[in-house]
Amino acid sequence: MRRRLTLLAVALLCALGGAHSASAQSTSTLRIAIPGEDGSLTPYTFESGYALMSLVYDTLTWRDASGVARPWLARSIKRDPANRFVDVRLRSGVRWHDGRPLTAGDVAFTYAFMARRRNPRFTPQLQDIQDVKAIGELSVRFTLRRASLGFSDQPLADVPILPRHLWEGLAQGRLAPAGLPVGTGPYRLVSHERGASYRLQANSRYFRGAPTVRRIDVPIIGSEDGLFTALRRGQIDAAPVTVPPGRSPRSPPGVRFSDEISYSGTMLLFNVRRPPFSRGPARRAVARALDLKAITGNAAGVDGASVPADRGVLHPRSRWAGAGVLHRFDPDAARLAFSEQGIGAFRVAAPRNDPVRLAAGERVVRALVAAGASARLVTLAPAELDRALGRGGSPATFDAAIVGIPALASDDPAYLRAVFGDLSGAPLNDGGYRSSAFDDLASRAASATTDRRRRDLVNQQLRLLARELPAVPLLFGGGTFAYRPVAYDRWVSIRGSGILDKRSFLSGEVVPGRQAPASAAPRDLLDRSPDENFSLLPLIIGVLVLLIAGAGWWVRRTRR
Repeated sequence: MRRRLTLLAVALLCALGGAHSASAQSTSTLRIAIPGEDGSLTPYTFESGYALMSLVYDTLTWRDASGVARPWLARSIKRDPANRFVDVRLRSGVRWHDGRPLTAGDVAFTYAFMARRRNPRFTPQLQDIQDVKAIGELSVRFTLRRASLGFSDQPLADVPILPRHLWEGLAQGRLAPAGLPVGTGPYRLVSHERGASYRLQANSRYFRGAPTVRRIDVPIIGSEDGLFTALRRGQIDAAPVTVPPGRSPRSPPGVRFSDEISYSGTMLLFNVRRPPFSRGPARRAVARALDLKAITGNAAGVDGASVPADRGVLHPRSRWAGAGVLHRFDPDAARLAFSEQGIGAFRVAAPRNDPVRLAAGERVVRALVAAGASARLVTLAPAELDRALGRGGSPATFDAAIVGIPALASDDPAYLRAVFGDLSGAPLNDGGYRSSAFDDLASRAASATTDRRRRDLVNQQLRLLARELPAVPLLFGGGTFAYRPVAYDRWVSIRGSGILDKRSFLSGEVVPGRQAPASAAPRDLLDRSPDENFSLLPLIIGVLVLLIAGAGWWVRRTRR
């Protein structure tokens, strides 16, 4: 009897252990293709793939599935009642990929470095910081110029923390230290063959637990047809794909599409420095000629396709978007304006390597020509478009251009300042728009002490932009992510950015279709590292030990 009970207990323990192992098991290798070279994946050298870079580096907070910033490297974040000081307490035991411990000194150094060494994405987010300093081995204090209620999202959820011991003393003109990048993230970049591939290896000592995928291979496949062919043949497991306006993605057998909305958008930007678009009536004539539903091709945004940007430059499902439609389509007024105002010929530049924006540009020009405008589409390579926009110090030569709306603006509207604010602090203001009224609203929104007041000021900014029209917002979305579920199906969908996110590769994170909505998820699940979460396995083992001991005592007693 005793032998049978012992064998039964061992079998139960093995079964439980096997179940536990299966629940936490890793996938050996995942192949995620990208369409082009993305630099060396440091905060100063990545080109468009922030998601890949964020697998290597961490931030103080990180957005959950509903897009809300939660503590990540930070254990806690506290503000004083006057909203002038933000105290961040870091998690203990976090280490850089080279084994050195993360300290508050690294955080203070990062923010000072990025304020000093201009970065077009990160530096504009630091405008509200007056000072930052380490006040202990794991504590950092930010002193703010104003309330900055969006501070937990931008910059805390976006600015990657740098290792001070490698970046301090970096020579002027150098973008990053020599060698492969060193971060605290769930993956290390272990090889990079420029123009061909990347390889990422799991960081087994990651502070939120070892990643569920041990290796990520990232081949570069430059064409959409090539991506779909590789997916269909099982040569890759996942890839970002573009969906031109008006089309729905067609899934090859064994391939699924993620259906999360994308905050990345597309707008028609005017060069307001010179005619014809230095004049407001010319900009209004163009705007009135554009039917956003026709340009988008899908007003409902079904199956991962686009949605019209008729509420302005924030995605309609952003929690900061206004309730009212701001765009006015009036083809009769547009035809009258083009015939009476003497608006001369102009060119609309569009990137030839981007199917979504190229299709949008074609539809914009067709609508303008139908309204009587002398408009012509000019397709440019990325470097040519940058020069036309005046990036890199060259003079801006474009009339109008199809460009992106940064997703960060919909995550938190503080980023509107980087796109339309004063040129000295707005590196994305390619159109040359200047408005003291907009700058005043942006400053007041940053100083607002309640979300309600801040929301009202953001709505005023959106209405002002819709009146003055430095750009016509066209559409959101058009991008999606295709994957083979047989290879990996633990993707976590983050509102506004999709499934290529570090949460997709960590145990205990939200898995689509197998949990409550992220907004209802308990805070400790989202904010605590796995080593802080309670596991039932030790309790089960303890109960089994007690049962075995009790069974042994009962057998001995009955034999007496």
